[in-house]
Amino acid sequence: MNTAFAITLMLSFLLAVAELFSKFRDEPFLVVKSNAAWAYILLNILIAVGSLHLLTGTDFFAAPEKEMEWLKAAFLAGLGSAVLMRSKFIKISVNGKEAAIGPEVIINVFLDTLESHIDRERALIRKKLVESSMKGIDFTKASEYVLTTIPGARQTLTPESIHPIMDEMRKIHESPMRPPNKSIALGYLVLDIMGESFLKNLFNDENREEFRAGAEHPEKISI
Repeated sequence: MNTAFAITLMLSFLLAVAELFSKFRDEPFLVVKSNAAWAYILLNILIAVGSLHLLTGTDFFAAPEKEMEWLKAAFLAGLGSAVLMRSKFIKISVNGKEAAIGPEVIINVFLDTLESHIDRERALIRKKLVESSMKGIDFTKASEYVLTTIPGARQTLTPESIHPIMDEMRKIHESPMRPPNKSIALGYLVLDIMGESFLKNLFNDENREEFRAGAEHPEKISI
């Protein structure tokens, strides 16, 4: 039983962290340090533990008798709790609108609220970082440097993964946005791909002046 409990805790923890990693990709390790992220993780663990209790300690399901049945219950609770506890038991139609009845209604309110809180916290951090890093930077001058630096700095990017980056930069270049906003958009693109530290050091004291708006540049840069 203790082994099943430990497996459930571990798997539900990993599942919750993986969900956060998949949704906040720019700095996933920074995200999981926040209080809201830990509340999100703990709620998922509680869901998994509750699922294990339903599977093993109540008459809702047949209680396991053998050790292998306990392990199966642990894996189901740890990995399948998202399906079990976030399921819709009944769907009803009220005034032409479909409504779900089940644990999902309550659980999703808490999970979505925590996720939104994490997203708002990250949004403010991202906004301040991009605006400070891209302040005074000319998009046209910086774009070719960014397109050269990212594939050169990264070691796991494939040629196929570079094309979407080029497409996004081209969209920014061709958009009707004002030049300062194009630079901001470029900053967000770099942040999404490379993270905070890279963006902070992309235009540093040594090369920043070269990419400032209004500064002379010998080459015409295009995308």
